Amino acid sequence: FISIDCGAEEDYLDRNTGITYKTDKDFISTGKNTVVAPAYYLTIPYFGNMVNSLRTFPEGKRNCYTLKPRQGKNQNYYVRAFFYYGNYDSKNQAQKFDLYIGVNYWETVDVRQQTYYSIIHYSVTDTIYVCLVNTGSGVPFINGLDLRFMNDSPYRSMNGSLLPRVHADLGGNPTQSSSTIRYTDDVYDRIWWLGNLNDAVSISTETNIDIQGSDNPCRLPVEVLRTAVQPRNGLNSLSFNHTLLHIENFTPEFLVYFHFAEIEQIAPGKLREFTITLNGLKYGPFTLEYLKPLTKGPYKLQVQEDQVGFSIDATLRSDLPPILNAFEIFELGPLPDSPTNQAD
Repeated sequence: FISIDCGAEEDYLDRNTGITYKTDKDFISTGKNTVVAPAYYLTIPYFGNMVNSLRTFPEGKRNCYTLKPRQGKNQNYYVRAFFYYGNYDSKNQAQKFDLYIGVNYWETVDVRQQTYYSIIHYSVTDTIYVCLVNTGSGVPFINGLDLRFMNDSPYRSMNGSLLPRVHADLGGNPTQSSSTIRYTDDVYDRIWWLGNLNDAVSISTETNIDIQGSDNPCRLPVEVLRTAVQPRNGLNSLSFNHTLLHIENFTPEFLVYFHFAEIEQIAPGKLREFTITLNGLKYGPFTLEYLKPLTKGPYKLQVQEDQVGFSIDATLRSDLPPILNAFEIFELGPLPDSPTNQAD
């Protein structure tokens, strides 16, 4: 892990997240440290204290953090940048600027409240640069920067990056204080948001689920797999539609992962069998084993409309409705520009 509290004055262990944060003095030499206005101080456990300090870059068009993970090049990394304006300059103005990974555009940061942007990046260089670019719409700033090594995970694209659009943990209790799951429960430190589907009800178990075996290649936390949704009584289908931000003359590609675990003991002779229909393409049928994870995907989509939609449907011979524990949607981000050849 590389975990940077941008703007912090000293290294510390955040007791809310269990993450040890470093100051950013060894990663960048430009910019100024400051803190959010006292009236805007945040106490969100899954963000920790990191969002309340920041580094601003009033000078220079492009300012870059230099990350040198010890695993080096030709590896997969999960990189995440946190932003929270918090009226640090007492101007109460929204800021807008561009975020780059190396020489390639990542996202446009448009900050009105706390937010973060994630990317799964296959690095062909030993050094990863995260750059803030002034586009004339406000002073760039950043509150936190994470890098996580993803070793042999199935989240990869050799010719581009993966931009996480949805990490949905289904069936949990949104009233619990621990309703958002991340490290230490998740070894990759993904941030899982509680979700639900239309016409669905929650089910859960306290029984242990084997997450160590090869049946769990995406290394989902047991807390995510212990909850699920199934259709309301009498229904045999779960459905979801994700509306996309449409970009002119651009047909985005997506990867979709579905995560299942049977958490109900099924009576002998009964069958839970279902298919997945994703943007009109049908997969399956699938069955589940009790307390064993099953990940289906990645399914690759080219989306010409503005939606990613799926339904999970019981087969005609199924005795039970379908379930779904979690799902993830990633957009494939092109990397059109190549960094300098390391051999040059």
